[in-house]
Amino acid sequence: MKLRIVYGRAGTGKSEYCYKEIAKKINTEKKIFIITPEQFSFTAEKKLMESIKSKAVINAEVITLSRMAYRVIQEQGNSTQTNLSECGKSMLIYSILNNNKKNLKFLGKTDENIDIVGTAITEFKKHGITVEQLEKEIENQKDIYLKNKLQDMYIIYKSFQEQILGKYIDETDLLTILAENIDKTEMFKDSCIYIDEFAGFTIQEYKIISKLIKLSKELTITICTDESEKIKNPDT
Repeated sequence: MKLRIVYGRAGTGKSEYCYKEIAKKINTEKKIFIITPEQFSFTAEKKLMESIKSKAVINAEVITLSRMAYRVIQEQGNSTQTNLSECGKSMLIYSILNNNKKNLKFLGKTDENIDIVGTAITEFKKHGITVEQLEKEIENQKDIYLKNKLQDMYIIYKSFQEQILGKYIDETDLLTILAENIDKTEMFKDSCIYIDEFAGFTIQEYKIISKLIKLSKELTITICTDESEKIKNPDT
């Protein structure tokens, strides 16, 4: 099997081509996964149902990277950890701010700072920034004002990671878990995978896609991007 890229500018029919192809493959021996961003999953499911008309769907499924991560976690027996909700995350951050108020120079336990810290932690994780990398950046930082701000974030981020370790799964960590384990699972082996509607990838998403591409000897993957004027040689 091989990697195949369907590419073209918006409106050139990339998705339409893929769904027509999927309709022809419905109920074949291969499992078909259509990977989309979370916000496009409903639209993708609607397109899938429209493309197959009245056929019963046995082997085709729209899936997000987060859902893929949960399945891999369950398959590998690591489902004992509790999902950390947004409310739970805010409460944990509030507790950390309160417990470290003597050590923090800029951040207190206000609602605004809870939101700021929550957003910062999410962005750190999305871009693969670890506690250790943040500590190293602080050491190399010459701007005292920025250094102190980063020091506050380091204290909070380190405490946050320590407190959820082995107990909770932060939603933002799902892609990291998937990136680290996707090549260990048999779940997607010998499947036909379509990746659609992504305008770009975060670092963690890129790691996952890269691992799927490395497995292309076992997978048929169609990636839709917006980099050319029209669909060219989609069957080659």
